[in-house]
Amino acid sequence: MQQRTEKRAARRAPPSSQSRRARKADIPAEKLAPEDQAVREFIADLYAALSIMRLLRAQIARTLALSSAQFSVLLGVWHLQRRGEPTVKAIADHLHVAAAHVTAEIGGLVEAGLLAKRAHPRDKRAVEIGLTRRGRDLFQRIMPMLREINDQLFAGISYGEIVMVRRFLAGIIAHGPRALRIAEVRMPSSKSGDRE
Repeated sequence: MQQRTEKRAARRAPPSSQSRRARKADIPAEKLAPEDQAVREFIADLYAALSIMRLLRAQIARTLALSSAQFSVLLGVWHLQRRGEPTVKAIADHLHVAAAHVTAEIGGLVEAGLLAKRAHPRDKRAVEIGLTRRGRDLFQRIMPMLREINDQLFAGISYGEIVMVRRFLAGIIAHGPRALRIAEVRMPSSKSGDRE
């Protein structure tokens, strides 16, 4: 008799948060309600992580007497150069910004002696961008600091987790413009401008 009572109580008991999470694990994220607690916490964490990354980049750039945008372009060139001489378009695509923005930042980095431009050997319309000796020396100088920062920033995070998050972020980047258009159409800006 006691066993039957326990079984009935177990059937009536609300599902544990762990079992609710397990059931939600297979639900496509776009089907979750905007007020879903996990969604709200995730978005708050994403903003916090983004803020930390921006502050880190700004601090590193300041130590090099560069703007954050210049340091982003310099990092992009350093990364892409290992696959060949990057073009303005390749750098802009890598950073997910307009080519005109990259062009403006490259100009300042060329003046600073960190980057060099030269005509693309196969595409007369394109310009190849590369690190100068001074630019390569700068990366040699800051590499120990970048390693130390990464050691702290990515402590306890596996390569597989980085790949998974990168895939997720690529989805946000790909679908973001459509979401932004919906927000612009459904919630036009007030006349007083943005308040954030």
